[in-house]
Amino acid sequence: MRRAPAVPDPRGSIRPTTSARTSSRWPRRPRPPVNGVIRLDRRHLYILPTRSGLGFVVLLLAMLTTSLNYNISLGFALTFLLVGIGMSCMWMAYRNLLDLELSAGPVAPAFAGDAAVFVLYARQHDGLARIGIEARCASSDAVDAVSLTLGGTQGNEGTLSIRLPAQQRGRLALPRVTLFSRFPFGMFHVWSYADFPLATIVYPAPERHAPPLPQMSGPGDDDEGAVTTAAEDGIDQLRKYRPGDPLHRIAWKHSARTGRWMSRTGQMPQPLACWIDWHTLPVSMDTEARLSRLCAWLVSAGDSVDIGLRLPGVEIPPGHGAAHRRSCLEALALWPERRAS
Repeated sequence: MRRAPAVPDPRGSIRPTTSARTSSRWPRRPRPPVNGVIRLDRRHLYILPTRSGLGFVVLLLAMLTTSLNYNISLGFALTFLLVGIGMSCMWMAYRNLLDLELSAGPVAPAFAGDAAVFVLYARQHDGLARIGIEARCASSDAVDAVSLTLGGTQGNEGTLSIRLPAQQRGRLALPRVTLFSRFPFGMFHVWSYADFPLATIVYPAPERHAPPLPQMSGPGDDDEGAVTTAAEDGIDQLRKYRPGDPLHRIAWKHSARTGRWMSRTGQMPQPLACWIDWHTLPVSMDTEARLSRLCAWLVSAGDSVDIGLRLPGVEIPPGHGAAHRRSCLEALALWPERRAS
């Protein structure tokens, strides 16, 4: 079958053919949350019979035809009874998702090769039990659907943990989520959609059996590599407090014991510093291998060591703590997307 040619537009552009206009006539409308909540109302619930439901309909038609041909009163009664049961199942299936509210939960970062977990909260306000509610992402790479059952208590809330494989570093957005249910008896399939603007950061996969951290240096290192350290008793030298002394220099225990404000005059010990530098790695390593080794060093470094990070276009001064480590890992995950301005 030959495709219809494009029709020239008098204004100079080319209008799409009939088939192209037909395919774009019904775009997928997004379901963004309103005030952080998506409600599955009547306008956004869809229902169709499953294969079991179609088989049940064929059975009812066969029973009705047999009852008409042979004028069987009990056959009519049984057929209409099963029709009523089927209609009740259709309403129960539809009611199982009706007016269910969904909201987004916390999202934790993940490493490449692991699974990123997106948490959704489901809540019902009518006091009716919701049985066998399942959630699945539109992405073909998504893991199997997760199931949830809510009790009959009014205001009952449950969680749906959706796991997505984090195949590569960078940003991982949650695709469209499909909420569906086949309760009861699996004769009807009821579903709806939810589009949450959720995303997480996927860190590079840490290199296995990575070499040890580069040589660490103290804050007082000079050019010749000599390290200056504070005297052991220097931190215990006290004097009277002077206006302007920093708070971390105040000897709180001595001040409380003597009743006078005292300050320390010794040199405060500072943790060792270590720079994790992109340019110190072998030239033969490719980009992802370099990032994996830097990630392994960041993960293995404890809080007793100040870690600094140097990437092409990015430099993070030495620091420690969970927030600093997270900032460095995010820089590795988003490089070269995020560079220092």
